[in-house]
Amino acid sequence: MDENNPIENPGPEPTPAPYVAPDTAPHVPATPEPLPPAPGGRGAAIGVALFTALIVGAIAGGAAGFAGGWLATQGDSNSGAIGPQNVRVLPSETNEPVSAAAAAAVEAVVNIDVSGATATDSEALPEGHPGVPFQGNGSGVAFMRTEDGGTYIITNDHVVAGTSSIVVRGVDQEPYVAELIGTDPDTDIAVIKVEASLPVVDLGNSDELLVGQLVVAVGSPYGLDHSITSGVISALGRSLPNGLAAAEGIYPLVDVIQTDAAINPGNSGGALVDRRGRLIGINTAIYSGDGSSGGIGFAVPVNRAVRVAGDLIDAGSVRHPFLGVVGRDVTAAEAQQEGYASDEGALVIELTPGTNAVKAGIEPGDIIVSLDESRIRSMDDLILEVRRTAVGDVVVVGLYRGDEYMDLEMTVGDKPDDLNIETAPESEETTPAQE
Repeated sequence: MDENNPIENPGPEPTPAPYVAPDTAPHVPATPEPLPPAPGGRGAAIGVALFTALIVGAIAGGAAGFAGGWLATQGDSNSGAIGPQNVRVLPSETNEPVSAAAAAAVEAVVNIDVSGATATDSEALPEGHPGVPFQGNGSGVAFMRTEDGGTYIITNDHVVAGTSSIVVRGVDQEPYVAELIGTDPDTDIAVIKVEASLPVVDLGNSDELLVGQLVVAVGSPYGLDHSITSGVISALGRSLPNGLAAAEGIYPLVDVIQTDAAINPGNSGGALVDRRGRLIGINTAIYSGDGSSGGIGFAVPVNRAVRVAGDLIDAGSVRHPFLGVVGRDVTAAEAQQEGYASDEGALVIELTPGTNAVKAGIEPGDIIVSLDESRIRSMDDLILEVRRTAVGDVVVVGLYRGDEYMDLEMTVGDKPDDLNIETAPESEETTPAQE
C-alpha cells in the first residue's frame, strides 16, 4: 500500500474497527454491534473500536445502518434524548480555569442537526430493502466570518457528509439552515456556512501544545447542547491507523491530539480549547469498547483543520501530500532472518505508477529510514512525516538498498483523486500500507 496506508505489526492490544468514510457508512445504530472480520485477514475486531464521535442517530422505522466500522450515534427527537438546554457559564474573570475557558469558547460552538432522505443500505436491512430516512446530531465551531456577513463553521466530515438538511443552533437555540461548503474525508474536516453573524472562536496554535496541559471540550454529546468536559492532553502526534483499514481511497487519521477529556457521541466536530478558550483542535473520534467515552479521545489539530477548511472555502477541495510508496514495517526478527541492513524502517513493497517516488528512483525492497531530518522507524512514521509536508516540498529520503545507504531527493506529490488504497499481499508479520 502507499504511504497513505501504513503497514502494521499485529500487537497484543485489541484491534479497533476500521475507520469508514461517511458515504459508505452514513448511519449506525445507537447500540453498536460487533463488527465482522476486517478484510485482508486481520480477523474480528475484538472488544475495542475506534468510534467516530457522532454521526447519524437512530433511523426512522427501527432499521439501522452499519458498514465496516462503528460511528457513534445519537438518537433522533423521538428517541428520548434530552432536548435543548439553557447555557449559563461563569464570566471569563473567574478563577475557575475550566469555567473561564468555557465562557470564552462556548458561544462559538453550535449544535448541528442533520437529516438525509435515505440511509445507505446495510447489513442491518433485509436484502433488497430500500434505504430509510435517518437523522442525527453533532457539533461545530464558528471560526470565520464570510464576506457577506455570514459565518463559516468547521465540523467533521462524518457529521455532515451525505446529508440533505443541516440546521445549526447556538447557545440562544435559534435555528439556522446551513449550506455545505465542502468536505474532506481524509482529514475528517468539513465546512458549513450560515447567513447569520455568529460569535467566532479565537484560534490557538497546535504547534505549541504540551502534553499534560489543561484542555476543555465543548460540544453536544447525546444531544445535550453545549456540554463542557475537561482533562489534559494525553499525547501529541498520535497516529490512528493501528488496526484500522482505511476506507477505500481514504487516509487513516494521523498526527492527532489525544485527550482524556470526555468525548462522546455528538461531540464530533466540537471544540477542544485551551485554558484561554482558544481553539486547539476539532474533536473527531474516541477509542472505546462500548461507544461511550473511555477517557481516550482524539482531535484534529487546529492548524491542520483551519488549513483544510481554508482550502475547502477557496477551492472546494484539498491537496494532500503523497509519495507513492506501498510499504510495511520492518521487524527486528525479519531483519535478522533476511539480513537487512536496518532492523527498523518502512520496507517498500511496490510503488504507485507515475508518482514522484518512481521518478526519484525508489525501488521495491528499499528500506526507508529517514525523511529529511526525521527518523523513520515504521510505515506509520513515514505516513506521519509525509503528512507534515506540503505538496511541492522537496524532501530527502534516506534509505538502504541492500547494504548500501543512499539519499534520494524528491518532490512531494499530490494524492490522486482516484487513488485506490488497497492493502498489498500480507506477510505473516505485517500488513502493508500506502503513503
